[in-house]
Amino acid sequence: MAKKDIRLIAVDLDGTLMIGWNRISDGVAEALRAAVDAGVHIVLATSRWYLTAKPIADRFGITAPIICHNGAMIRTPADDARLLELDIPVDAAREIAAIADERGYETFATVDDVTFMRSSRPNVDPARLPKGMVLSDDVSSRVRDGCESFIFFGDDAVSGLPVALGGRYDEVLNLAAGYSETFPPYLNIVNAGADKGRALRIVCEHVGVPIEQSMAIGDAAPDLPMMLAAGLSMAMGNAPDEVKAQAAVVGPSNLDDGVAWAIHEFALG
Repeated sequence: MAKKDIRLIAVDLDGTLMIGWNRISDGVAEALRAAVDAGVHIVLATSRWYLTAKPIADRFGITAPIICHNGAMIRTPADDARLLELDIPVDAAREIAAIADERGYETFATVDDVTFMRSSRPNVDPARLPKGMVLSDDVSSRVRDGCESFIFFGDDAVSGLPVALGGRYDEVLNLAAGYSETFPPYLNIVNAGADKGRALRIVCEHVGVPIEQSMAIGDAAPDLPMMLAAGLSMAMGNAPDEVKAQAAVVGPSNLDDGVAWAIHEFALG
């Protein structure tokens, strides 16, 4: 494939940029710094909440807006300003939380800059949780006024929650199941108007880069909207076949510095 004039790269975190929860390889780190120094906009695009993505931006001098909650929120790391914020409606948030509490699902619910974690695992040390995360006995009491996002882990939640909701919120919620090598199967629930593709368009307009000059890199189904919106799409080598089939390029895996390869091949080459 001929090289493109890529001026912006949107990159997923878990299973794409990252190895494990917080590790970035030396090769990827070097490529990120080179891209930033060359004036390429690096856009972190993740299902994670903002406070777990911002330290990565700060580490590499990334100033482009961060897409978090699978596109339900966009924030600028320099001043934490919110370019987009789509909340889960109150009634839906309360019902989802009640089901999760009743069934004992491992749950992460984000309200503003606090992510409440409900877990039955006995070895969770509150003192070692990431910034902005709080261990909670329930989530129902935390989302009485709505929330930005839910993330549920485990097969029971991934299969059981959509059935329990029975399609009642199809018009107001976006339910996206996924996986990475870091986590068990997960279900992310956000506002129906949220997806990484819409968010990428907003970011491109904000920084003044035509979307045709953007590249999106991901490893899971929730990444497909931004991959299909971008001028060039790349699936990681560790992505499932159904994601690879819709990408223009299939690169190396995250264990083989796939993001570094893409930066050098399409933005710095």
